[in-house]
Amino acid sequence: MTVLAQTTMLGVRATKCVASKAHSPTPLRFVWHHVQPHEAGGPTTPANLIELCDSCHYSIHRLLWEMAQNLPLEKPPRAAQLAFARKGYDACAAAGTVDKIPNEG
Repeated sequence: MTVLAQTTMLGVRATKCVASKAHSPTPLRFVWHHVQPHEAGGPTTPANLIELCDSCHYSIHRLLWEMAQNLPLEKPPRAAQLAFARKGYDACAAAGTVDKIPNEG
């Protein structure tokens, strides 16, 4: 997915991070994140999209992939990041697409 496609989804630009209210320094960019990854069958619909900063986006993808690989988490993640990763993993598990979770972390 291109940067433009990540920053604007369904004609709306991402403008905040729902995983963290405190960023220092202020994030350079906000993106739309598929809770259930698009590559693993996640639709591009409002119900499957959340706004994130680049840092949280990367962290959630890393956590999701670690869950798919059944790896121990290397360091304690932020609660909100872990919750979004679990939600994505659970959606993939329900759809039978855990093996399609991409290694983007």
